[in-house]
Amino acid sequence: MPEVAISIESLEKHFDKFHALKDINLEVPDGQTLVICGPSGSGKSTLIRCMNGLEGYTSGQIEVLGLPVGDNALVLDKVRKQVGMVFQNFNLFPHLTILENCVLPQIRAIGRDRKAATAEAMDQLHKMQVEAHSKKYPDQISGGQQQRVALARALSLKPKIMLFDEPTSALDPEMISEVLDVMQDLTRADMTIVCVTHEMGFARAVADRIILMAEGVIVEEGSPEQMFNDPQNEITKEFMKVVHS
Repeated sequence: MPEVAISIESLEKHFDKFHALKDINLEVPDGQTLVICGPSGSGKSTLIRCMNGLEGYTSGQIEVLGLPVGDNALVLDKVRKQVGMVFQNFNLFPHLTILENCVLPQIRAIGRDRKAATAEAMDQLHKMQVEAHSKKYPDQISGGQQQRVALARALSLKPKIMLFDEPTSALDPEMISEVLDVMQDLTRADMTIVCVTHEMGFARAVADRIILMAEGVIVEEGSPEQMFNDPQNEITKEFMKVVHS
């Protein structure tokens, strides 16, 4: 069996009286691409944010690369140095150039010197095909380009795991495919990837495993072939029917 990159046991999350996550148990092997899907409000984004401590949880246990994700700030810092995250809304610093958006996190988070950080940033911007925009500011480039910069920023830190929280939901339709193409390249690089997405064509093409969530629980999980062609749960059947219509 491959090593486990992410392990979640009996995870519970409450927002006051709202029970957002209910007894979540999940393992993500090293090198696997896991896609999390489901209707809005099912707990997908809350779950992925718990994986690197952006969201606290009520009870249960999360381990990432063998490190517990919890209240210990020093341990959490070690986790975040190995886990990259790309959000819906890019989260680029508007007052920094594209290059500086990718350089500064390396200096602050992992102590890389500016010369090495700049070289790494330019290399990643080149791979994302946005190198020509390095001196521009985020509002001077398109949404698709901004999301590719966010990817370059995350990959500049050389993470072992990448988390994506609906990375295409804020993009215009014509820009979605260019970001998905880049993400598909990452899945071929044996990186551990967890992606919350509504892009079911992408999920079918790249996922090793798909889980479907509804009302805070994992309803069903399986291979793309099984989830698309032979779902067992009525909620999964209905969800797949809707996304195919």
